[in-house]
Amino acid sequence: LDIASTCIPAFEVGGDYYDFIHLGKNKLGIIIGDVSGKGTQAAFYMTLTKGFLKAIAKHTDSPAEVLTKMNELFYENVERGRFISMIYAVVDLETKLIRIARAGHNPVIYHDGEGNVSLISPNGLALGLEKGELFGKVITEFEERIETGKTFIFYTDGFTEAVNKKGEEYGLDRMFEIAKSWNYISAKEIQEKMLDDLNKFIGKAPQHDDMTMVILKIN
Repeated sequence: LDIASTCIPAFEVGGDYYDFIHLGKNKLGIIIGDVSGKGTQAAFYMTLTKGFLKAIAKHTDSPAEVLTKMNELFYENVERGRFISMIYAVVDLETKLIRIARAGHNPVIYHDGEGNVSLISPNGLALGLEKGELFGKVITEFEERIETGKTFIFYTDGFTEAVNKKGEEYGLDRMFEIAKSWNYISAKEIQEKMLDDLNKFIGKAPQHDDMTMVILKIN
């Protein structure tokens, strides 16, 4: 596994979060999330959610089950109106599979190793919007074999919704183009290409949202 990650907060503290969890021999959990709001309060809620994740993830290999239990805890402990979008993936090197569940977050950009780029977007509501009955019914899991050349790009909307001085959004098309054109280089180099292209696009326009990205490439 070739992994690169970055988090660029818009303010001194941010509400974006990514993490890696060792789930025993040959298993890795990958998480990325974005809490509603900005600044210290958003960071506090994300820290709380990180605690929930650490407590739950060790007990099941099902990303959908982890997010369902996290939603219940978040709904019970956080004021109404707050929510978190999140993606949780489990990579299993023994079975050669990656399983992905999505709680209202940006879809994963997927390069299939043969030059095709698409979105992985299993169903799911954001954490905290609903007590749990509907959440558990809606959420699904995506499963894919992990093979050489395949790349999975997790990101928050701080990337796609970054704007230049004309008010134009960076968008998904530019990210797709880089994912397609540069898949032969390392995860860190792909990430650097993304950041360079984004910075050229926005120029001197101010950053309004946290920007977080995790790239998983299979060698």
